[in-house]
Amino acid sequence: MVVAEDTLIKQELQSRKLAAPGDEILIRHQSQGLFTLYRADLRKEKKVYRSYIVKQVDSGEMGRLEADGLQAIGSTGCAVPSTHGIIESRGRSFLIMDFVETGAKRAGQASFEENLRRLYAERQPSYGWKEANYIGTLSQPNAWHDRFADFWWQDRILPQVEMAINRGFFKSADRKSMESLVFRLSEAWKLDDFGPRMVHGDLWAGNVIVSSDGQTYFIDPSVACSHPEQDLAMLQLFGAPFDINKELFEMLGLPPGTGERVPFFQLYPLLVHVNIFGASYVSGVKEVLRTYR
Repeated sequence: MVVAEDTLIKQELQSRKLAAPGDEILIRHQSQGLFTLYRADLRKEKKVYRSYIVKQVDSGEMGRLEADGLQAIGSTGCAVPSTHGIIESRGRSFLIMDFVETGAKRAGQASFEENLRRLYAERQPSYGWKEANYIGTLSQPNAWHDRFADFWWQDRILPQVEMAINRGFFKSADRKSMESLVFRLSEAWKLDDFGPRMVHGDLWAGNVIVSSDGQTYFIDPSVACSHPEQDLAMLQLFGAPFDINKELFEMLGLPPGTGERVPFFQLYPLLVHVNIFGASYVSGVKEVLRTYR
């Protein structure tokens, strides 16, 4: 017999002492995208006093890596929801996190900028990460590299373009064009001068939430040590929820030309979207190649 999700979540919250004896626990479906989210409200005397988000993920390992990523970027002082462990039962896995009551995006501009400042403040020794993790539902390799171009090609662009070629979206000539583009422009722009910094890695608008009191939180990271322009380009791929401008670049200490390199850094998330969602994103990849031909 398979225990229903709501019953399982209730049992786990009680056994982990995340809910007090006598609490009424209300479980409801919160949203559906790549992953299913449930909201768990704890009530006393008919009043909600605490809430959790419970995210159903593909495996316990995926949940652990997401929790580790949140802890890593949170260690910089960047605001993230607290995590409370992984539920694993009969092939199902769930990550438990604090629920953040949201407000208006624009109200979080100052907090958003402060999160970025803290996240990118320290130069890291190398590009990469201590272990492979995920970007969406796809595995993301993370070896350590001394040069940005090697990291960006070997652990970001190449795995995605090879997957896309195998699925018939691109040809070998496209792979050669991307390889040339990565190494040529990384050198021309001297991207190693700024050095590796910790990045969120999947910082699109949906992974930035603003609480009702104006605090910005980053969620669902694909953390690594990379170039901060990766995050800023991702934020602009589907419409930036905050002001991304020259003043922000200067505050973060980013090198001249930051705003001009956006298509270059969008190549990776566009390839990811090709491999997750299909052919509708191929034209975006082709446009990047035309931009830097």
